[in-house]
Amino acid sequence: MQEASALRGEVAELLLELARSLRRRTHPVRQGELTPEQFWLLKRLWLRGPLRIGELAAELGVTPGSVTVACKRLERAGLLQRERGASGDERVVIVSLTPEGQERLRQWQELRRAYLVELLAVLSAEELATLRPLLVRLVAAAEQAEQEDGVRDAAR
Repeated sequence: MQEASALRGEVAELLLELARSLRRRTHPVRQGELTPEQFWLLKRLWLRGPLRIGELAAELGVTPGSVTVACKRLERAGLLQRERGASGDERVVIVSLTPEGQERLRQWQELRRAYLVELLAVLSAEELATLRPLLVRLVAAAEQAEQEDGVRDAAR
């Protein structure tokens, strides 16, 4: 029992180190392309679609003023656009990714994938065939845990 627990701990540390390596090599914040707030803002728009400044601020846990500043910088970079709401209220601003912003996010995802594929090249086809079903089980367990967390959050 102790042996299995120690082995799980070692494997967990190796997976964390792999994740850190991936982040160091491919994350746009680590590459100096964006601030962390700008990255999370773009990623939130990627996942959720157009949002009002207030909604975006609430989801990111920051002030609307800081979101406005970040949005202006990202708009100047061509990665997002800000538009007044259809309600006619000048205070309502809706933010969305531009095609260039969407393409940049796709490029970052592809860079991450390409780096992982490069790392996997050190494994033989047989080793990859062994690893694949194990990773499928881990991903399924992670998805199950997320679903259970969502059910618990909804019940609160």
